[in-house]
Amino acid sequence: MNKLESANEKNRSLFVNIAVIVVFVSLMLGFILYLNEGSTNIKRVALENLAEQFSTSVSNAHWQWQGEGRPPIVMLVTYGSKLGENNTLVEKDRKPIFMSRLGWPKAEPSSNGCAKIWDMVLNIPMDIEGFKVFAEYYDGLKTNNNALESVCRYRLSTGPYFEYKVFLGQVLKVKQ
Repeated sequence: MNKLESANEKNRSLFVNIAVIVVFVSLMLGFILYLNEGSTNIKRVALENLAEQFSTSVSNAHWQWQGEGRPPIVMLVTYGSKLGENNTLVEKDRKPIFMSRLGWPKAEPSSNGCAKIWDMVLNIPMDIEGFKVFAEYYDGLKTNNNALESVCRYRLSTGPYFEYKVFLGQVLKVKQ
């Protein structure tokens, strides 16, 4: 009887150990999947914020171009959200932007040109949360037989992207 009780105790101990390992692995797998989904949303939200900043800067450059008499280059000045000494605006950033004859930021029609537009308009590195942003140029003549439909697409390696219509100055919302 002693051997039988000992064998039962070993079996019970083995069963408890296996149950603990299965529960632990299940919790870890669930945690990893939860974090992985959350990082995708973080990247999407960050890209949406950058698309909004991009749109604002493009619009500001266009109206400044109109106000200055349509020069080939405008100097886009950004001010901080808080007032400085004597309640004056504090300049945060200053960047030159090359403008098309239609009044929108421009560069050569290529993926490198799209990267230069990103640099002129946003003046920040092309990465989001450590992930590289890729700039791609799609010629409207080749895709839709309409030059006005040419776009720069800014995308992560997988997932969301936004587009900038080069000749129309439109920033299209983040898409999956």
